[in-house]
Amino acid sequence: MWTQNAISAFGRRRTMAAAPGPPLAGVRVVELGNIIGGPYAGMLLADMGADVVKVEPPGGDLARGFGPFVDGVSYYFAAINRGKRSLAVDPRSPLAAPFLRRLCVTADVVLHNLRHGAMERMGLGYDDLLAENPRLVYTEVSAFGSTGPDKARAGIDILFQGESGMMSITGDEGGPPAKTATTVGDYLAGTNAALAVCAALFRRQSTGEGGRVDISLRDGLVAIQSSWNAMFFADGLQPARVGTGSWFTAPTATFATSDGHLNLAIVSDRHFEILCDELSLDLFERPEYATNELRVQHRSELEAAVSDALAGDTTEAWLERMHARGLPAGRILDLPEVFEDPQVRHNRMRVELAHPQRGPIPVTGSPVQVDREPAVAGRPPPELGEHTREVLREIGAADAEIEELIAQGAAVAD
Repeated sequence: MWTQNAISAFGRRRTMAAAPGPPLAGVRVVELGNIIGGPYAGMLLADMGADVVKVEPPGGDLARGFGPFVDGVSYYFAAINRGKRSLAVDPRSPLAAPFLRRLCVTADVVLHNLRHGAMERMGLGYDDLLAENPRLVYTEVSAFGSTGPDKARAGIDILFQGESGMMSITGDEGGPPAKTATTVGDYLAGTNAALAVCAALFRRQSTGEGGRVDISLRDGLVAIQSSWNAMFFADGLQPARVGTGSWFTAPTATFATSDGHLNLAIVSDRHFEILCDELSLDLFERPEYATNELRVQHRSELEAAVSDALAGDTTEAWLERMHARGLPAGRILDLPEVFEDPQVRHNRMRVELAHPQRGPIPVTGSPVQVDREPAVAGRPPPELGEHTREVLREIGAADAEIEELIAQGAAVAD
């Protein structure tokens, strides 16, 4: 068993060796995850400078098998796994298990999104690891939470969108339920996990103790509907779907122009006055539109009048006029247009990571900037087992032990 002194010394060596720069430099994260929820959290922490060791079974993260593929590389996997090192071991193997445990016990953070009970069955549960390293931040990303009646249920994003109420408020007025195209629950859970890990690490600086972080994908979706939840809390009724419109401001929606569409959101009386002037609509002085609350009550007829006016000119013509007067209006871009947009390019939301064998791999950039630089880890997504030998040596494994693990199929090294 590793003693607390040994764990502390291991942590000090890494902290002292870490160069100044990224906020999480010197922090080691061990990620045991699949597909998005846990791995996205790991990537965000890697972007902030953490040393993220991605522990994969010999067959790899399931996301490695998801397309699209370019020259044998899963761009799906690459999108969620930059900046990490890959350790490929079989956690069920009695040969590999002690090394995996040693890695977890000596980490600052253990992060996983495995099925309920899987970590405990491997001897890597919260109580198991905290007993040896009370400074550890133990983080679990799960479908419905690590406790409660649904703790053991399997889940995937469309289930969370349905069971969070999100699909009940998404879609056209009077139409069927709809989901968002992206797996928002997974990405939100990863973001929440990374935020909570940073908070726990900050607290550890003053208390000397780690702790447990529990992230539920469904809870995240329930939480981001707070304004819609407020409507239900106020009157106990289910809000109706309003398509691209809003129950809170009007006119707010997607409107057709003579050659396309634009989005418009009017949230103040002053903006409504300017809009009426630009559209040559004699509506501002009408009593039924005197306040935002009244405009919402008369949303249908108001937005019909706005729609008729906007049909009279092109999208770009309207946007030029609206932007000149400070109105919140915008285009609807497809993905090629997004990544050609000057502001998106300026913010470096497309990044190419240099891979020594496979060439540049494009990935989505980070929405976070630190010291005026995007927080994007420069390391490309790892090959399966690319760092197996390297990581095992760092935790004290002898070369002969490593080669035995590989020979017995308990580990994979690229």
